[in-house]
Amino acid sequence: MENTTNINPIPYLTWSWLKINSDVASYDFTLKENSGKEINLTPNILITEGKSIKTDLPEPLFATGDAAAKLISDAAPKGKIYTFEKSNEEKPLIIRIKSEDNSATLQILHIKKGVSAKVIIVYEPSTALADSTTKESTEVPVLSGVITKVYAEDDSKLHLSKVQLCDKNVNQIDDTAIVCGERAKVDFTQIELGGSHVDAGFNATLYGYQSEFNSDTAYILTGNQYLDMNQVAVHKGKKTACDMKTHGTVKDESTKTYRGTIDLVKGCSGSNGNEIETTLLLSPKAVVKAAPIILCGEDDISAEHGSTIGKLSDDMLFYMNSRGIDEKTAEDLLSKAKITSAASSIEDESVTEEINSWIKNNL
Repeated sequence: MENTTNINPIPYLTWSWLKINSDVASYDFTLKENSGKEINLTPNILITEGKSIKTDLPEPLFATGDAAAKLISDAAPKGKIYTFEKSNEEKPLIIRIKSEDNSATLQILHIKKGVSAKVIIVYEPSTALADSTTKESTEVPVLSGVITKVYAEDDSKLHLSKVQLCDKNVNQIDDTAIVCGERAKVDFTQIELGGSHVDAGFNATLYGYQSEFNSDTAYILTGNQYLDMNQVAVHKGKKTACDMKTHGTVKDESTKTYRGTIDLVKGCSGSNGNEIETTLLLSPKAVVKAAPIILCGEDDISAEHGSTIGKLSDDMLFYMNSRGIDEKTAEDLLSKAKITSAASSIEDESVTEEINSWIKNNL
């Protein structure tokens, strides 16, 4: 029996004819748990099984929606908790996840008070699936569901990076749910390159006084790829701050949907939020939809947002041509520059080399 669930619902509905209120996924299979493989694990990081932690922070909210989150959570009965007792300033913890079968991952990052942590999650390409009769590569669709919950306690710092290099047969639901205590700071870097139909979202709740959230998302879409993003920052504490950046390129017959919401609720006086989203559109057959939103329930705040879609400007093209660079090469350079700019903040050379290699071999 086929089941259908809404994914990435916009916090406040807009006109339905825009077809941007949510995405939809249908499935008629079960998921099995896939907890991934850890690299650079140190004694400062305690790993336990479980789906909840003891904390004074409220539960983070899901960007992909409660129904999709429950689907993934129920399929990962063990779950995995990473508790950062002390700072891991030297080497980031790397978690590698392969999507060879229909799978579900539930992970909790618990950053204790005053601790600084770095975590990189890499969604790896798998080896080519082979048909047992023909021995030839086949494109068997698989679903990868991932929930990453982040509890950043008071005065803690976290740089979380997610690098998506999945095979073209992978459909992915990737949710990052974050809650920040007083003066906690979370930086989030997100690279979206592979996959077929990807729903990627985050919801950051700035709960504590002077808490801060910054995100930098970059992507390139080619062929018939579909990327659906739902990015939400909720300001609850006083003098909180967020800065959300999303830049990417859409080619061929690919589709991108972007929802970006800054919610400044009553009581968050002195807070400020910024949101910018740009898309380089390189095909008349590509589809681009965007809904940047600011919700304001408080007077003493500052917020800005914007979304732009377009081709290379005439000035930029003239600049490139004057230096012997043709239009297609210029488009490729700028597309890749969006990725390399975001990836430059990832503090592991092997992962950045992996990103560069993927771009070289696939674009």
